[in-house]
This record gives sequence, C-alpha cells and structure tokens, in this order.
Amino acid sequence: MVELAPFDRSMLDAVADFSLRISAPISWHEPDTPWPRTLRGGTCFFLRFADNIVGVTANHVIEIFEAATVKTPGLICQLRLTPFNPGEAIIDRDPGSDIATFRCSEELLTLANTIAVDCRADWPPPIPERMRALSVCGFPEQMRKTNHKREVEFAAWGALAAVEDITDRNILITYDPKIVRPSRWAPAMPPVGLNLSGCSGGPVLMHGERNGLFRWFPVALVIAGPRPEMKEGEAQEFDMIHLRRIHMIRPDGGIVRNESGWLPRA
Repeated sequence: MVELAPFDRSMLDAVADFSLRISAPISWHEPDTPWPRTLRGGTCFFLRFADNIVGVTANHVIEIFEAATVKTPGLICQLRLTPFNPGEAIIDRDPGSDIATFRCSEELLTLANTIAVDCRADWPPPIPERMRALSVCGFPEQMRKTNHKREVEFAAWGALAAVEDITDRNILITYDPKIVRPSRWAPAMPPVGLNLSGCSGGPVLMHGERNGLFRWFPVALVIAGPRPEMKEGEAQEFDMIHLRRIHMIRPDGGIVRNESGWLPRA
C-alpha cells in the first residue's frame, strides 16, 4: 500500500471543495411510502466541452433505476432535489465499461447546485501514474437521512488517496483511515468496510501543476467499493476501491468501445 507525500493544507482544502462542488447525488424513492422513506441511487458529475455539457455516472446506476421503475411505476427520481429522468436524458451507455453519459443543460446545473469540470482545453485527460494522488467523492446511501418533514440530508464521502495499480481501463486505490487525508467537509474518517453503495458514478480527480498553474483533471469514476467477502487478514485494515477510467468518453458524450482501436493521448 502506498502512502501520500505531504501536501499543503490549503491545496488539500481546495481539491476537496472542488470535488464536492462537481458531485451530485442521483436518488429515487417510492411516492406511496410514508416518510421518512429510503432513498436509493448513485452519484454523478459533469464535463464541459465546447458544444455541450455531458453528465457522467456508472451504467449500473442507470440499470438499477430502470429495474426499480419496472417494479414501481411512478418512481420519483431526482438530481439532488431537482426532478430528473435519467432514461430520457441518456446520450450513450456501455455496460462493458460500466459508464453512462447523459445530456445536461445550464439550467439543470444551476437547479442541482453543481458545476461542470471544464474539459475544453484538455481532453482526453492525462494518464495517472502509480502513487499519484487522486481525490474521490460520492454520496453513500447509508449516510442519507430523511425525516417526517420530508427533508433529505445528503452526506458526502470523500478522501485523497494514491493510485495502487492502473491498467488501460481500471484504477485501484486503497482507503486506509490511518494514512488517507480526510476532506475538510468530512473531517470524521468513515470506518473501514463502510457500505459505499451510492458512491457509484462519483468523480475522481487527478491534480498537480501544469505550466505553473495548479490544475485538476477528471480521470475516472467510482464503480465499486469494498466487498465484505474479501475481508481477510491484512485486508481487514483497509478497503480496495475500484475506479473506471473515462478517457473513452468523447466530447459529444459518445463512449468509445474497446474494439474500435481508439487510443487515448499519452
């Protein structure tokens, strides 16, 4: 397991704040269930290109939503607290890469109280190297709170962790409360083994200096958190979190499949 080098506190705070600012929960609930009711869902984020804004989440989040609507017609779905129908907004989806993209307007960004990452000058993103620091953010279902007043509180999970391993599609990071830097807005470090269901689709940023400026690049999304059945021996002390690289997303929101032969910029 790799350990992060020291970082300036102000830089860490800026990274954490930006990670939270670009993240938004997608949630759905049954209209006939009494409050406080359970909200299911995932996380998403947005990429700004020259001609449009592309929303990004994990494809399995959309699949779970679709299955829920079959079981419960009239299901209420929201982007944060704004009514939202993912199925009507889909641009492209690829079960193989577990990525789904959807259309987003400036109005929707404003209503959802979020912003898009500006990717107009740099896309595809750089390739993270091993031991590079990445910031991760998501909204776990387990940390969502509702009450009888129909109020909902979305608590975010976030941390700065290092790349353990990387392939042409996947990134593996570890979450160890002893060494991972907490986010300013989430100072209490969650325990190892926290159910991260709801974080799927959350943004992963790589950051660093380029041409004398501090920059951040969206490089991946969360696809899977820790699996309880894998908790043996030393693994009980940390969680392995699986990320999917997003360089295969085109500026128009289309997703390039592996068989196309398209390669990302080095």
